[in-house]
Amino acid sequence: MARCEYRKAYAQQKSNAKQRGLEMRMSLDEWKDVWVQSGVWDQRGRGADKYCMCRNNDEGHYEVGNVFIGLNADNVSAGNLGRPDSDETKAKKSLAIRGRKRPDVAGLMNPMHRPDVKDKISLAIGGSNNYKAKRVLSPFGKYGSTTEAAKDLDIPAGTIQWRCRHNKLGWSYA
Repeated sequence: MARCEYRKAYAQQKSNAKQRGLEMRMSLDEWKDVWVQSGVWDQRGRGADKYCMCRNNDEGHYEVGNVFIGLNADNVSAGNLGRPDSDETKAKKSLAIRGRKRPDVAGLMNPMHRPDVKDKISLAIGGSNNYKAKRVLSPFGKYGSTTEAAKDLDIPAGTIQWRCRHNKLGWSYA
């Protein structure tokens, strides 16, 4: 590898570090040794699947003992851990995934599509538990909803609703 190729890459990283308020506290030879020992010099560059020089815990300056060679994707991910997304970043992420299918929630992978979950939800919000439920007064007693009255009296719910709306034969909504 030509020494000028290393020198150019070193100068570029040193300049990038300076722009980010970091110091390059490694000589060209120390910097080059880290890259050569990694064995991935030819795979360095931009992109998630390329390699870069990273700092331990994304802290401190570029110096021997505080750097290692890692994938760009891992470096970006580690640097963003625990950091909340800005509104702008959230909007960009939302736009990027809009229209994509999500295999992780397709079919039975989605808990809302599983029969056991549907049954639990139906029980939780059905009958008198439903937010739209109207209590029914009938000649046979009081019920929490038309559904409960229909089940108990073996009369279609539609019939009970009609009788309640028209106050027929002692039927009404409470």
